[in-house]
Amino acid sequence: MPLSDNILKDRPFNLKHRDLTTDHFPGFYHYHRGIEILFVHRGKGHLVLNRQMYALEPGCLFFLQPFQLHRIHFDVSAQSPYERSVITFEPADFVPFFRMFPALLRFFEHMWKDELSNQVMQVGGDSAYLNSIFERLHHRVFGPYGGEQLEGAALGIVQLYEYLQSKYEDGDGSFQGVPRSERHTEKMLQWLEEHYTEPFDLNELAQELHLSKHHVSHLFRAETGSSITDYVIARRIRQACWLLNTEALSVEQVGTRVGIPNFSYFCRVFRRITGVTPKQYREGAALEFGGAAAGQRK
Repeated sequence: MPLSDNILKDRPFNLKHRDLTTDHFPGFYHYHRGIEILFVHRGKGHLVLNRQMYALEPGCLFFLQPFQLHRIHFDVSAQSPYERSVITFEPADFVPFFRMFPALLRFFEHMWKDELSNQVMQVGGDSAYLNSIFERLHHRVFGPYGGEQLEGAALGIVQLYEYLQSKYEDGDGSFQGVPRSERHTEKMLQWLEEHYTEPFDLNELAQELHLSKHHVSHLFRAETGSSITDYVIARRIRQACWLLNTEALSVEQVGTRVGIPNFSYFCRVFRRITGVTPKQYREGAALEFGGAAAGQRK
């Protein structure tokens, strides 16, 4: 699985339609630099967001704002796969496509920048409609006539926001919201993203934020439910998963690259978090990608 905060490294959006996982789905606390809208087709699991847990099942649609720390977990097997459609995108790149719809633009910016009381919904009888939006979006972006990918993605994103607006509006057609304040935790996450492969030093992070070490640790746990150390370890293992999938490095080299140079400790931590050894993970990923290629999966 690609590292989520690198998904948008070289492009304004990333789309997966009916992406299927049948094994190896460890849940990690992570965030995205852009907005993510995800629709569950199959599987049962849960989402941890803003210190709350939400049940996820077929027909669930959820919306994540930039830098929102969250964790998704599904109990996955060949008999109970996890299948989803998801688009992740940089909101600023799509503002021009909303400008011709002033009311929808206001809603778009509300969902992007304001505090939200509910980011998970069960769409019920609208599942077929949501699936059709993602199918058309996939065809516009990757189909034989999908040459203008940004415009194709924008059409689908506008449709998704039209649907969201119909569900979030108050009875009078308005919506309530206050600006989402920049949290210290978001600054911490950005700092950790730049330094997670280095030996972690809480003093350096506290000095960067001009806060005490105790206050930094307390704020991070209060907003994420996790300690900074646990997050750094999970972040390193998530990057290790990415490297095992994409690079021809030895397992030892992967551990060193992500900041865990002790080989036996790296293997032990990797197995504790993912449930498999690095070698087993790489072999399983190779089989999954091989099947994906055979099925022409994106």
